[in-house]
Amino acid sequence: MLSLKNWATSGRRETEIVEVLARNGWGYFRSQLSFDSKPQAPSLPLPDVLKQILIELGPTFVKLGQLLSTRPDLLGPEYIKSLESLQSDVPSLPWSDVLPILEQELPLPVGQCFAEINPVAIAAGSLAQVHKGRLPDGRAVAIKIQRPGIRPVIERDLGVLKTLAEWFSSDRLGEAYDLLGLLEEFRTSLMGELDFNREARNTEQMGENLAHSDLWQPGQVITPQVHWQLSSERVLTLEWLEGIKLTDVNLPAPRQQALAALAAQVIMQQMFIDGSFHADPHPGNFYYLPGADIDRIALLDFGMVAILDPRSQEIITDLVIGIIYEQPRQVAQAVRELGFTKLEVDIRAIESAFDRLLRRYYTRPLSEINLAELLNEALRIPRENKIQMPGTIGLFAKAIANVEGIARRLDPQFPFVTVARPVMAKSLQKRLLGPHLLDNTARSTLYYSRVLSEFPQRLEVLLDRLERSELGFNLRWRGSKDFVQSLRKSQRRQTLAIVSVGMMLAGALLLAARSTAASTLSLGITLVWSQALLAIGLFLALWVIGEFIFKP
Repeated sequence: MLSLKNWATSGRRETEIVEVLARNGWGYFRSQLSFDSKPQAPSLPLPDVLKQILIELGPTFVKLGQLLSTRPDLLGPEYIKSLESLQSDVPSLPWSDVLPILEQELPLPVGQCFAEINPVAIAAGSLAQVHKGRLPDGRAVAIKIQRPGIRPVIERDLGVLKTLAEWFSSDRLGEAYDLLGLLEEFRTSLMGELDFNREARNTEQMGENLAHSDLWQPGQVITPQVHWQLSSERVLTLEWLEGIKLTDVNLPAPRQQALAALAAQVIMQQMFIDGSFHADPHPGNFYYLPGADIDRIALLDFGMVAILDPRSQEIITDLVIGIIYEQPRQVAQAVRELGFTKLEVDIRAIESAFDRLLRRYYTRPLSEINLAELLNEALRIPRENKIQMPGTIGLFAKAIANVEGIARRLDPQFPFVTVARPVMAKSLQKRLLGPHLLDNTARSTLYYSRVLSEFPQRLEVLLDRLERSELGFNLRWRGSKDFVQSLRKSQRRQTLAIVSVGMMLAGALLLAARSTAASTLSLGITLVWSQALLAIGLFLALWVIGEFIFKP
């Protein structure tokens, strides 16, 4: 591995990065290069300096800054505010530069695929630009074309960033920010944005999820149709949706309030019910579609989608429910379960910080609570205590902030907490009464039964090892065998009692939710299962009672 002092001579791009970093006055980096005689403590550049560095280093680093702006768990509010203003908008390329990409990626000549294409781009970014076109049958489409040669540039810059991350990972800066983990998250996100097939799949999947919801009317929330035959890894052709930005609508106040609630519930359903959500729901990606009997909105641009694994989804749900229902201990526990740290932390101090934070917010009416502000404050606590949070948490907080900003522009008094409650109720219903209820109940019952049944044997082994001083103690306990036998009998009864309660609970839940369960099982089978579980649970309960009466 090259040393940091001679890295600047290893390549043209590396030299350019060193020059930009040194010229913008990042003292810590200069000291590492021995430009300054006195080494400095690990630190980040000032917010405006960091922003300028990223702009000068080009598209890859601008994208990195945009990712960092979604991480209030890593950076303070002054950094977030500065990096949020980073834009990847760049001048569009001339049509002659992007036409070869279109010709390479389409299955037929361009003239046979499209009746016409506007050669002037309607939007341009660091990775791609968009042109409006028309199919031979007259339908309007949006054609997203990747910039030529952008992938090699990004791969080169990612390699340079990896070298930097490896060097800095050995000091306190690397320990505090997990640079290699952050870089891997960035690499996955950026390379995913370069694969337009992935964006097309996201668009279809999101559209299907949003089409089936009890929170709004059918057809009220849509995504553009994907034209798969005219799409590839570097070209994406989508249905053209004629509308206006949601934040630009001018409707009567009740309709705007309804649209604000709808936009928020769309993102929250994705987070807490579907398990995957639009990670960049800024105002330009929400469109209002006029001309129908109902007010409709469209969600666009699924290049950045975050996936929540089932465990993270449940913990985030618990976190938001703790906020909505004023349970500070539950919020603290959720953050602790999500985070990890390489350094020692004071858990009691963290819980106290959450208690103080939530008490401060709960002095206000629920309608006045800014959920995005509260989440950012909550993520500040683990950051200050060196607890690293997964990247999806930053994207989650950023998405909440974006959609809350949209909602408040439509309805200045938007009560996010009140609007969130129906979504959280559906999320809990899914967890408690979903199609996997029986499997989850049986699995949990078997697990706890096994733990309880093995407890006497484990205790006996522990006592034996204590008696033989294998654990550093020398104990002699008269009557220990009688105690263990008595304990085993007690644990057997407890196991039967737990299994009994589990069976009756599962049966009662299935019986109460048979209309819900009927979507996956026939009503008759559901009824049989519920009655069978209730009967078995009742039998085991009577058995346990008999044990206590006749075999005390």
